[in-house]
Amino acid sequence: MQHERFPRVELSQWPTPIEPLDRLSAALGGPRISIKRDDFGSIAMGGNKLRKLEYLLADAQAKGCNAIVTSGALQSNHARLTAAAAARLGLECHIVLIDEVPDRLPAYYNSANRLIDDLVGAEVHLVRRDDSLAEAVTHCAEQLQSQGKSPYVIPVGGSNPIGCLGYVACAMEIAEQERALGRSFTHIFVVSGSGGTHAGLLAGLHLSKSTSALIGATISRPVEKQRPIVEALVDGVSALLGTDAAKSAIRLDDSMYLPGYGLPNDSSREAIALCARYEGILLDPVYTSKAMAVVINGIRTGRFGPKDELLFIHTGGAPALFAYQEMFSRTAP
Repeated sequence: MQHERFPRVELSQWPTPIEPLDRLSAALGGPRISIKRDDFGSIAMGGNKLRKLEYLLADAQAKGCNAIVTSGALQSNHARLTAAAAARLGLECHIVLIDEVPDRLPAYYNSANRLIDDLVGAEVHLVRRDDSLAEAVTHCAEQLQSQGKSPYVIPVGGSNPIGCLGYVACAMEIAEQERALGRSFTHIFVVSGSGGTHAGLLAGLHLSKSTSALIGATISRPVEKQRPIVEALVDGVSALLGTDAAKSAIRLDDSMYLPGYGLPNDSSREAIALCARYEGILLDPVYTSKAMAVVINGIRTGRFGPKDELLFIHTGGAPALFAYQEMFSRTAP
């Protein structure tokens, strides 16, 4: 396949399994829901960014870079996994983190993903909420260059055309798993944040001639602001692959993103509780809980019927639960 001609380092074990969520499906009284366990992974508690990093870090190595620079929110899953993967490959790693989620308790600043960042030896650069994250990343890279190092800058979420290749590969996995299961998914659900996972899946589903409708649940902005992000990435990865994935196939649902990035709502909190209590599966408070809330709402409103086959892509992020203890612990004050 086209994506296989690009350099790649192996950071985990593939394919990730697809499992039925029988008890949750029965509790909702709707169609069968299955889950693709991209929360599994061999490094630092796993997650979807490992797929992107396999291509991004291989590109860094191919270009002779010896320092990685990336960025994100203070509790960034992407930053955690970039730092851990860099440690595994023996690369220096700098992560630039911005404190953009308001009204958080102390655990948000020193536990969960932030704790892992420190454990794996990343150099953390903190940016205040009103400062420019992009400028801080540029400054960090320039400082490394002045020291005679060769930095490789990975964008927020690992979302550029090279990073998208990881989810082109995932779409091919899904096609093989559908054949093995003897059924086709009518709808596939994924978080749409920085957009690379969404765009890569769309391009891969196009290449595999899938008839599944891919629905991206936005987690930080409305559809009109998210669509151009996904469109640009679809164009970029399509150009890399020499294909023409149809941007008209982009479907976005922004019904659950408010009150904003990193801020749970009643529906996302319910999604976390239902998946934990019926299936023993942990969603995260920023990303997957809002995507699952879109699935649950669609079933309850009749958008998806009994004959539909739904696949939910679990992109990981559960470590962030520990930064939101006050919202989920029964013993929280």
